[in-house]
Formats: sequence, structure tokens, C-alpha cells
Amino acid sequence: MTGRDVLVLYGSWGREEIVLRLKDKGYRIVAVVVPQVLSAKLAKSVKIITREIGPVVECRKSNLQSVLKRFSCDVLLSVGFPYLLKPSILRMFPICLNVHPTLLPKYRGPTTGAYILMNNEGFSGSTVHIMDEGMDTGPIVVQQKVKLTRFDTIRSLQSKVYALEPDLVEQALELIATPGFQPTVQDKNKATIYPQKRTPEDSEIDPGKPLRELFDRVRACDPEEFPAFFYVENQKVCIKFWRPEQPETDDNESL
Repeated sequence: MTGRDVLVLYGSWGREEIVLRLKDKGYRIVAVVVPQVLSAKLAKSVKIITREIGPVVECRKSNLQSVLKRFSCDVLLSVGFPYLLKPSILRMFPICLNVHPTLLPKYRGPTTGAYILMNNEGFSGSTVHIMDEGMDTGPIVVQQKVKLTRFDTIRSLQSKVYALEPDLVEQALELIATPGFQPTVQDKNKATIYPQKRTPEDSEIDPGKPLRELFDRVRACDPEEFPAFFYVENQKVCIKFWRPEQPETDDNESL
């Protein structure tokens, strides 16, 4: 397997640099497949991909397999794609890779960034792994970590992690094309799993608790899209943290 023909399943805003890097490095992007319903943010990423790569292919969960049957490739690469692939789809391609923005086996699941901050983790990162029938359970090809601080937010966490991924995917494709390479089986005893997608209601906090105790929960909430909130006299009150003297060296999306 040469590993030079890549079919991309793309469903996560802000990670288009992965696709652009592959093109720059001479990989042939067979197609970029996206979900038919796009959020405003994902639509911006897709617009960039369309401008640089070409038109994308839209699909629904119900017709994903029939859409993918139209293509042949060396590698199927999933980047934040919202649908768990059936075994019948996985068998259609020589190898299927997923880019998961945590240090697997910790924080498996669709929207785990908030929990990384709520648990005050000192590090996070991204993992490229081979897809199997489970959710983020397949053998690890490569991963890399980044340091976090108490002032990181969900946005600065994403910014740090996403910046790793173009290099990481390039490394993964080189590794799987290397004769004799063996991926690392995940240690299920170290796994943590958050299978449910977060909703705006998950940002509600208990106003009876001290702010210091709530600090990590508040910074884990996106202040624009799903701000931390509580109720006073049946009125919703939102919370946003910031530092008036934020060091210039800090990420501009951190507190």
C-alpha cells in the first residue's frame, strides 16, 4: 500500500489545515465527504476546503455507505466526522484512520474537551488511531500531547490541539506505509469514556457552590455558544471569566 490516495470524512470546524497539508505534501485527496447539515462554523471550514481542494460531497447517515462505494483509496481518514462507521464500511477500505482530539484511551467520545478542563488535566493532545467497531477504541498509530494551564478555555484547548494535527496525520500516514509497523493496542484499563454529546443545558452550574469550586466548570463552557449559567428569580444569568492583565504570551482564546 502506497498510502498516497486519501478519502477524507470531514465534520469538525477549524481542522481544515489537516486536509490542506495533505494536498501540499502530494497526497491525492480522492474526495472530501461532509454531513449534509452543516453548522455555521463547519460551513466556514468547508468553504476553505472547497476553495483549496474542490467541491465536497455531502451525505446523510442513511446513505453514507452508498456514497462511499463510489470511491476507492488507500486510506479513509475521519476528521471529526459525526457518524460512527459500520463494520461493513470499515471493510470497504484497506485502512481507516480517525483523528481524535484527546490522548486516547482517555476521553473517548464525541465532545470530551469540556471534561478535560473540568477535571483540571495538566495535558491534552491528539491521537491518530485505526478505526474498529467501537467508539475511539482502535489501535493507536501516533499521538502527541500539549501542556494546559488553569487559564485554558474550551477554545484555547481546541486551538492548541488542532495545531498539532496536520503534522500528526502526516506522521501517521508515513508510519502505516512503513513495512513492519505495528500500532499500539489501547489499554482499556486506562480508558475514560464520555459517550454523550454535550448540550447547552450541561452548562448550568449550582450557584450555591463557591466560585473557586466552579472555576473549572465555567472555563469549560464556551462563553459565546454555551455559556455557564444559573437562574435568579427565573431569569437566566450567564457567566464569563476574563483576566484584565492577561500576559501577551498566552493564547488569545484563553482566560
